[in-house]
Amino acid sequence: MNHLLPSEWSDRVAFDLAHVWHPFTQMKEHLEDPPVPVVGAEGVDLLLGDGRRVLDGISSWWCNLHGHGHPRILGALERQAAKLDHVMFAGFTHEPALELVARLRPRLPQAMTRCFFSDNGSTAVEIALKMAFQAQIQQGRASRVRFGALREGYHGDTLGAVGVGELDNWLTGVFRPLLLHCDRFAVPEDPRRELGGEATGTLETGRAGVKAFFEAHGETMAAFIAEPLVQGAGGMRFWAPELLQEIRLQCDRFGIYLILDEVMTGFGRTGSFLALDQCGVVPDFLCLSKGLTNGALPLSLTWTSDAVYQHFWGDYTEWKTFFHGHTYTANPLACAVACANLSLFDEEPVMARAHALAGAMREAWQGLAGHPAIRRARTLGCIAACQMVDPRTGQPHHVEERFGWKFHRRALDHGLLVRPMGDCLYLMPPLATPPARIQEAVETLVELLG
Repeated sequence: MNHLLPSEWSDRVAFDLAHVWHPFTQMKEHLEDPPVPVVGAEGVDLLLGDGRRVLDGISSWWCNLHGHGHPRILGALERQAAKLDHVMFAGFTHEPALELVARLRPRLPQAMTRCFFSDNGSTAVEIALKMAFQAQIQQGRASRVRFGALREGYHGDTLGAVGVGELDNWLTGVFRPLLLHCDRFAVPEDPRRELGGEATGTLETGRAGVKAFFEAHGETMAAFIAEPLVQGAGGMRFWAPELLQEIRLQCDRFGIYLILDEVMTGFGRTGSFLALDQCGVVPDFLCLSKGLTNGALPLSLTWTSDAVYQHFWGDYTEWKTFFHGHTYTANPLACAVACANLSLFDEEPVMARAHALAGAMREAWQGLAGHPAIRRARTLGCIAACQMVDPRTGQPHHVEERFGWKFHRRALDHGLLVRPMGDCLYLMPPLATPPARIQEAVETLVELLG
């Protein structure tokens, strides 16, 4: 027992509200709906302080793959902690970092040969942006001072990452004066992912939009960034691989680096190990995090090519060095956990489970598609999404109703963790989730929608 904390959870929650500032939270709302104590986790379930067991339907913010408390991952953490907990990575190296690179490298495009470590998805993106910009400058391309991105994108919460995210969301409205110079365009959603809905766009119009954008902005861009196949926090927008192929062609045409942000889409989420595996596209930079450690510890990687790396090669006094780093760069504990996480892909049928889960999710989501409170039900791999509407009007609920938040709290009472983003309800469970649990989850959603 920690004698610095109150013994009862009701008092501990009061302590939390007196001192803790939670992410993406208007803390005033917690006065009526206080934070929910989590006291443990087993497999794909979270164990709450009041005895409830809930299916982790969003993989604890999209990072858990193999279930909580996996013995292989916990064992790797324990063994590494007894050997080396941390050392600075500037001027030093260690076995867990090198093993991680060796394990991951064969799963990436052949051109991805150089790896820079950091500790979360935002920093992985920051590194790619800075590397791309510096590489352009060191080639004498002083006019490459802008970036390109998709509307409705999200790449993290640090200022560089915010600067290439959606222009008009909750983040950029406040921080706009501090942001990078970024030009954006929208891609249509892929109607092939929808369950019986009408097409919201076509490949032809999408390609035309890509070409027009690069014609207008291609001469000033250092890099273009995108989440392949799925724009996650933008509302689970599924878009076509053919449009990413066109973006790659235009980047090549104008000498622009392509950054693919697979922080959320990587490690089996979309039905392949990486989303880019379905696209026939090789980026210049690849950002990985979240599922890299099964959510056990923070870690991220930014991969790039030898062609980019060579622009930073030279004598110290040439000032080509990439002056960037973090205290916990390549933390040995996190690297050991990531190695154990990846070993499961080699030694267990992880992707076969993911394919079975994807089929179960699409089948179960069919039962939600016709509900009068649901529009545009869609799936991609192990991600299912839809838009919630007021069944009386067919329109989204007013923001002041906080319908999504209330739905989230009601779902907890029924053994399911979902956390809608505005009017977007989605399910993204661990890849280890038994397919039968998906049917149960969807039945719960139908019951809650009334």
